[in-house]
Amino acid sequence: MAKELIPVYEDQIHSIPQDLYPYQAEDVKRLVQDTHWNNFCEMGTGKTPESIAVCEILNFKRVLIVCPNSLRWEWCRQIKEWTGEDAGVSLRAAKKRLDNFFFKPTKYYIINYESTRISRYKEILLGLNWNCIILDEALKLKQPRTLQYKAMLSMAMEFAPRAKIMALTGSPIINNPADLHSILTITRGDEYGPSGRRIFIDKTCFWVPRRNGGIKVTGVKPGALEKLQEQTASYTVRRTKKEVLPYLPDKYFRYAELQMEDDQRSYYDKMESELFVLLDSGEPLHAPSVLAQLTRLRQINLDPILLGISASSSKTEFIQDMVDTTIVQDDIDFSGNGGEKLVIFSCFAKYIRYLSRLFEHIPHVTLTGDETPDVRAVNVQRFQENSSIKLALGTIQVMGEGITLTAASNVVLADRWWTPAGNAQAIDRLHRIGQKSAVQAIIPINIKTVDQSLSKILRRKEEYAAGYFSDESMIAEVITDLKEG
Repeated sequence: MAKELIPVYEDQIHSIPQDLYPYQAEDVKRLVQDTHWNNFCEMGTGKTPESIAVCEILNFKRVLIVCPNSLRWEWCRQIKEWTGEDAGVSLRAAKKRLDNFFFKPTKYYIINYESTRISRYKEILLGLNWNCIILDEALKLKQPRTLQYKAMLSMAMEFAPRAKIMALTGSPIINNPADLHSILTITRGDEYGPSGRRIFIDKTCFWVPRRNGGIKVTGVKPGALEKLQEQTASYTVRRTKKEVLPYLPDKYFRYAELQMEDDQRSYYDKMESELFVLLDSGEPLHAPSVLAQLTRLRQINLDPILLGISASSSKTEFIQDMVDTTIVQDDIDFSGNGGEKLVIFSCFAKYIRYLSRLFEHIPHVTLTGDETPDVRAVNVQRFQENSSIKLALGTIQVMGEGITLTAASNVVLADRWWTPAGNAQAIDRLHRIGQKSAVQAIIPINIKTVDQSLSKILRRKEEYAAGYFSDESMIAEVITDLKEG
């Protein structure tokens, strides 16, 4: 296995509680109270330093942090900056050294959710004396049938009486309130046990039975989300950037409408017609064949090269112009003089690899699933600190978690994910604490394509998101809109 790269972090540069923002200090005063807590503050408002502050103020001796693989080094960096401590971070190559890892001379131990599935891990975790358990991006536990949910539930049942449990996520509801119930069974098991899931769903959701004996949630009952907020308010912290960060520069959107050249349009129209023929044949909207055809349609809309077709691309041409005007200015010398940094997102790793080859003459970093989380952490550090690296290319799926790119203030979404939350998280990699400029989100849209259908659906989903925090993605709506449009 290739050696994992470990980022080098600065020594302690912040003090607790002096360097907390006033609203963070207010949150910490609540969080240190003798109970388990949900920290549902919006992404970018500082849930991580709040959690670290709680551990320091309460003088915890042993803290377990469970987080997505991609966030391990972000936690390590922030612990170092706020406490001066070198946290223990589990490496994927260290599975044979688990026993030694948990006895390192530190009080912060960071593991990923996948590790909790390993039997030996579970034995060690349950055998140690934890003072606090922090579950970052706790929505990873939304599926109650998964091994990692069951592992964390058993830990909660074991340690809840004597250890503080804090669940962190800016989006506790992605699909429906049932997502929230899974988190509550971990932090508030005395009130929301796993056996009460159906009762919880009955109270908050409309649903219909499935053929396999399960249920399908079809909607949220009127007033249910507001009632949930009231019920959880005594042990939940929730802040939005709009509420607490008036000093953060605004972000604004530029929607650039593009026109395909004839060759790209011809391929796109042909692919769209094939999709309609497939739908007319009676294939269900969520059939694999339909989704595969929709994916190919989105790829041609982005750049036909993704399907091995030699044709022009309005979006690639637009991005090249953006790079030319944003990065490659006349006075640039790649030693840090001239030009601004730029971030480009796509849903397709293949497109990011293509752009990486296209811009090989420009110092840049890539952040996709092709790199290990540790390599991505190093690449983020390089982009943030190296003035000669002007360009970051990444996938929305990877860039949406635990990555800070405030060195740039311009971001292009070459194509978008199916949910408003996914796209917003990507943009907010730039629009967060540390940003000193207004953030411009640039969204190129090919007219008379799936782009416009997606825009329509995303706007409607943003209205739904005003409920508890988010709404489920409905790809079928885009397909239907394409067909009807």
